[in-house]
Amino acid sequence: MKSTMTASSLRVSRAITTLGLLALPALAHAELLSSWTQYTGSITSDLNTASPVIGNGTTESADDQTIYAASASPYTLATVGDTITLSGGVTFTNLNAPQADQFRFGLYDVNGQSGATGWLGYFATNSGTSTGQTYSRLWERDNPNSGSFGSGAGATLVGTANATPGNLSFATGSYTFSLTATRTASGLDLAWTILGTNVTYSVSGTYSDATPQTYTFDRVGIFTGGGLNADQVSFSNVDLTYTSAIPEPASAAVVLASVAGLLTFASRRRRAPAAA
Repeated sequence: MKSTMTASSLRVSRAITTLGLLALPALAHAELLSSWTQYTGSITSDLNTASPVIGNGTTESADDQTIYAASASPYTLATVGDTITLSGGVTFTNLNAPQADQFRFGLYDVNGQSGATGWLGYFATNSGTSTGQTYSRLWERDNPNSGSFGSGAGATLVGTANATPGNLSFATGSYTFSLTATRTASGLDLAWTILGTNVTYSVSGTYSDATPQTYTFDRVGIFTGGGLNADQVSFSNVDLTYTSAIPEPASAAVVLASVAGLLTFASRRRRAPAAA
């Protein structure tokens, strides 16, 4: 005998389906990076905040400086959908016009090293032409390597992106920047942006890495090279956000409990005797 679904059980079934289709809340952890170490150069300030400043405003005092910060804990992109993002704001004062370059920011794995060389990971750059760089670039650190984290030595160029409106448009002013790594079934998807907030400039690049050297990230690094000819580079709210594709246990338990309650309700309704 065929069973028929009552209107109430149909409504419950639809509710259960809806709950099943809803994405469970992901586990996200965001931290403002407020403890910086200077690796090269010496003219910096506010290194104990999430808004470090490179250079003191004197001519080209922000050139050839590298700083880095450690995350609160290592983040491993172990599951498809796991994501880590470095982001922040930055203001450049008196850049070399019109071809400033060598602004670099990266996500790294310290790779068991005690210094600032031999790290793995990725770093992105702005566009410019002072050293023949006519586009924004994404680099991956080689494994092994003996170079510093902000150097092209010991790194391989893996991705490029043209700037809008053009590669000579990177100029004095304010920008936002980001670099994201996302675990996929075949490796890592990388995405980076540099967007002018009071400057007409936009870079947006992507790269899929089928053979990443690491899935773990525990450092971020910033390099301001001599090609910028900058008097000062001021950062704001530099942030590292890790998002796991696996939901928080408490959130998953709430959804599962809701589903279980609906199933119990539906079962009781089906067993209840009809009114006389």
